[in-house]
Amino acid sequence: MEALWMLPLLVVPVLFLTSSTFVFYFKKFFYVAYMMLLAMIAIPICVLKSGGRDVENMRVIRFMVRHVKYFLGLRFEVSGWEHLQAEGPYVIISNHQSSLDVLGMMEVLPDRCTTIAKKELLWAGTVGLVCWLGGIVFINRKKTSDAKSVMTDTAKTMLRDQVQLRELQGNPHSRGSTEFLTDVKKTDQKETDIKG
Repeated sequence: MEALWMLPLLVVPVLFLTSSTFVFYFKKFFYVAYMMLLAMIAIPICVLKSGGRDVENMRVIRFMVRHVKYFLGLRFEVSGWEHLQAEGPYVIISNHQSSLDVLGMMEVLPDRCTTIAKKELLWAGTVGLVCWLGGIVFINRKKTSDAKSVMTDTAKTMLRDQVQLRELQGNPHSRGSTEFLTDVKKTDQKETDIKG
């Protein structure tokens, strides 16, 4: 009976060496748990640094998250970095496929830049709270009118406070909440690729 608790300790290494499916889910579980732990550590730092919600907290978040890629065995190749070094407010629109894309985003996130995220993320425990402290703009993707209103207010804030904005679109064919961008004059569109 006492040896039963040791069974998982023997099975996990065997599964890790023999099952790529187990390795995938183990890394995914590790990623989510570790991000929640990092968020728990970042929350008091963000509160002490800025006193609450502030886009400057994204520096703390970026610093805390950038090393996670090494644990997961990820490498990123960034090209076009110079296009993100522009002065003044601007909008970066990107398409993401999974929560792991946050790691790539942290590689290129400029200072005084925040993101737009789905409102449901706000309720993701410590990760949701640290996202809120980082000034992430939460939108309700199911109510287009609400999303447009939030994004219009965000555009005004960007111009007033000289903040950059990065929009992460989960569905590459979705346009809904980005329609407000069609009014922006496209003068010089540059591309930055993150390959990982």
